[in-house]
Amino acid sequence: MKVDLNWRWLGGGATILLIGFAVFLAIRSETEARLVRADPDAVPADTSLMRFATAHGKSVYDGHCAGCHGETGTGDPARGIPNLTDADWLYGSGMVSEIEKIVFYGIRSHNPKAWNLAVMPAYTRPLPSKTEPNIPPLTPQGLSDVTEFVVSLGGRPADAAAAKRGGLLFNGQGGCYDCHLPDGSGDTAIGAPNLTDSIWLYGDGSRESIMRSIAKGHEGVCPAWVGKLTPAEIREVAAYVYTLSHQAGQTGS
Repeated sequence: MKVDLNWRWLGGGATILLIGFAVFLAIRSETEARLVRADPDAVPADTSLMRFATAHGKSVYDGHCAGCHGETGTGDPARGIPNLTDADWLYGSGMVSEIEKIVFYGIRSHNPKAWNLAVMPAYTRPLPSKTEPNIPPLTPQGLSDVTEFVVSLGGRPADAAAAKRGGLLFNGQGGCYDCHLPDGSGDTAIGAPNLTDSIWLYGDGSRESIMRSIAKGHEGVCPAWVGKLTPAEIREVAAYVYTLSHQAGQTGS
């Protein structure tokens, strides 16, 4: 009889655990559905929904994003992987909906809805741009002059004569202004970096790294996760990435 009672107790305990797990899954499913239905940019204002999204989004980030962006989201300028924790966004202004679009469709990922613009030409190739055949290569002197102009955009000391020549190339035959704008402030609508601040997507902002970018070009890729992650997981990781740049005292990434 004692053994029978023990089995009954164990069976009852297992049933309670199964019921509890089922309730947990039902609550999670309902919350995920509410998260997906919500306006993505309204989620940060909903404390309970944001707490749920970021808790689950961190595991998605750790499994799919940390390999490139790092465990803490600080990126890797050696590979042109953006820092997700600062106040400088390459695409958009750091809203959840904008982050979500990148996660869904990627950047230069060959998905038709991805951001595919702002490919940096390689100005030492005979044909610097793959898409703009009228952009000519730069001579070694021209390469040095444009580098000096970019240095001057950030307010750093530069050779005035070289920077002036470089500015003519930047806003003339080089076509740099078309993406970076004439003042070098960049264009977040297409992912063209701001050249006037101290934040660098590639390298450390030294003359050597700037010249390397102009000479060799860049066309970094972020994969598209549509079809690989669920809509709920994409919303969750977008909310988590949002929090990386919206800690106390910060206003963007």
